[in-house]
Amino acid sequence: MNAIEMIGLTKKFGNLTAVDSLNLTVSEGVSFGFLGPNGAGKTTTMRMLVGQLRPTSGIVKTWGLDPFTEGIEAKKYFGFVPSFYSFYDSLSARENLDFLASLSQVPRNERKKRIDELLDFFDLSERADSKVGEFSHGMMQRLAIAQALLAHPRLLILDEPTVGLDPKGQHEIREFIKSISREGVTIFISSHILSEVEDMCNSVGIIDKGRLIRVGSLENLKAELSSRQGLEIRIEGESLQQSLNRIERVEGVLGLKADGNTISVKVSSRDITPLVVATIVGSGGKITSVDEIVPTLEDVYLKLTE
Repeated sequence: MNAIEMIGLTKKFGNLTAVDSLNLTVSEGVSFGFLGPNGAGKTTTMRMLVGQLRPTSGIVKTWGLDPFTEGIEAKKYFGFVPSFYSFYDSLSARENLDFLASLSQVPRNERKKRIDELLDFFDLSERADSKVGEFSHGMMQRLAIAQALLAHPRLLILDEPTVGLDPKGQHEIREFIKSISREGVTIFISSHILSEVEDMCNSVGIIDKGRLIRVGSLENLKAELSSRQGLEIRIEGESLQQSLNRIERVEGVLGLKADGNTISVKVSSRDITPLVVATIVGSGGKITSVDEIVPTLEDVYLKLTE
């Protein structure tokens, strides 16, 4: 069974179609990044996914359950970390989690053990009995993820989980999420920070103007931009021009330019690299370094949304 399934999912607000016939499945155990420009429909999709909005038409399910009409049962299987959240500032971290555990129907005899586990996992044990109103933004973010995990969800849905954090806080949250993923929890994450999605996720979907324009594994999406792959090769000696003349005749070389002693070569695939290197050596060039340039998630995103 898929962790998430959307079929023809549509949401309209008057004449505005915020989400337009979305078809998307996320398999169990996948870490999935949900990307798109501002106003693309990401937040509306996520609100339907967690049962906060009723779709205008179409189907959305988590583990086979409709989060809007079967919300109580569906929410046993997923945890949600919104981009904006609130706790009771006058209560301690432990008291907040205990209250939220009761709402999540965590059995009373299991609550203390589960809360202690999560406080320890998110490095909050020493502040467990401090009022949440005294917490830093990073501590609040960790507590927000902890509350989403109270009921041992099989799916964790996160909306901009590192927004407003400093680099250290962002790194900590990313490591926590990757650790949770390694334990088998399916991850569905929306973020504007493409580098962190690339770090945490193995599949992505890109939405623009309410429509899903591409979905697939990071590896496959990058392969679609293989023509952007390239090499930066630094050589010594006076054989630069001779090397250039020979490289441009190599099959699979798509572009070539020189800047000082650095040759930039655009190639059709990584398999061309050994041939280019051998050609330079054969022309008398002394190579000091070879760097491969491969597409990033940012390259994929900008190409698909341009």
